[in-house]
Amino acid sequence: MRPRLPGAFWMIIIAMIIARTAFFVESFLTIFMKSEAGFSSALAAFIMGLYGFGGAAAAFSSGPLIDRLGPRIPLLVSLLATAAAAVVLALGPPNWSLALIVLAFGLVGQVIQPASNAYIAQLVPDSRRREAYSWSFIALNSGLAIGPLLGGYLAGVDFSLMFGTGATLIVIGALFAAAAKPARQHGLGAATARPLEPARPMASMRELLRDRVFVEYTGLNWLFMVLYLQVFVILPLLMLGDGLTAQDYGILMGVNGTALVLLQLPFDRAIRRFTTGRLLTVAVVLLVCGLLVNRLADALWLYLLAAAFWTSAELINMPLATTVSSVLAPPHLRGSYLAVHGMAFPLGMGVASLIGGSAFALLGDPKLIWLVLAGIGAVLTVLRFRMEGRLQARLAGAPPSASADPE
Repeated sequence: MRPRLPGAFWMIIIAMIIARTAFFVESFLTIFMKSEAGFSSALAAFIMGLYGFGGAAAAFSSGPLIDRLGPRIPLLVSLLATAAAAVVLALGPPNWSLALIVLAFGLVGQVIQPASNAYIAQLVPDSRRREAYSWSFIALNSGLAIGPLLGGYLAGVDFSLMFGTGATLIVIGALFAAAAKPARQHGLGAATARPLEPARPMASMRELLRDRVFVEYTGLNWLFMVLYLQVFVILPLLMLGDGLTAQDYGILMGVNGTALVLLQLPFDRAIRRFTTGRLLTVAVVLLVCGLLVNRLADALWLYLLAAAFWTSAELINMPLATTVSSVLAPPHLRGSYLAVHGMAFPLGMGVASLIGGSAFALLGDPKLIWLVLAGIGAVLTVLRFRMEGRLQARLAGAPPSASADPE
């Protein structure tokens, strides 16, 4: 009989749903900078790069911290600090100080995901971890289904109201996370919720960097996120350029989130017969199809058609990517591995913002950037395909030193 998912896990899931609903704060930042602060599309995209690179630095440095303290304290501090940044947005003027606030959002907000992933890995036995991360992904996208619709409505009323509502939701999520008190940890000290022998930060990173399979796998996942995260950077700006509104973008992202919630578990069951490596390759192919349809889109229904492709890619890639990282990680370095994995979102956002800003600054038709991104996606497809065998060998239990050698 399989072990039950513990009550503390479900408290974390509830916290993630509520906090993720408030993600509209980040989702509408580019629109806020363009429509309220009067920034150009290129400048708004470049400033979002601060969010990404700040978040990447925070995610990277948080790994050893999570390994030493356990994930609970970093998770709570990150949630409360993110709420404070949203309050500053609600009360402050829309001027150049936005750049600093966006940077602060990245620095504090991107600790949430690696900390919650490490917490789940503590709470859930190995035999249920893939299911647990699927539930985690459903929780994130339940918030994403509700958040953009709520955010689009609130933005139409008043952006300060939108930011204030986001801050309130994040605090409520933090309260649920604080109530998640595990009775037992898996692979960690039961009493302390910490690793039995926490490694020093530099030693952790040196050991991680020697794991060639993980490093290559993570680098390719980062590249996937650079392509995918254009839906948060240049997509809303291009939709505004096509005469659509913030509410239309909210509808698009709400449909995306709803599809993810409804389809994640059945999708996961349907694809279990395929190998993990092959599924990760297929995810890139679907994403490339979505990017190509974006090139043609000029109406909401066409953007929804494109979303069908990149949502399918998301259904495959996101839960699998986290599961793979947690399986590859030795227990005493799980926080570091998941933090480096968690850098995919903020680092991808930073690079995506630079690409998006350059497209608006340099291209006569910024929609041509979708063709460039699709070309990068084609290269990524080949690279993931070539890695399938080594990744499967490692997941099947081959020792890191053997499976990490180049072919």
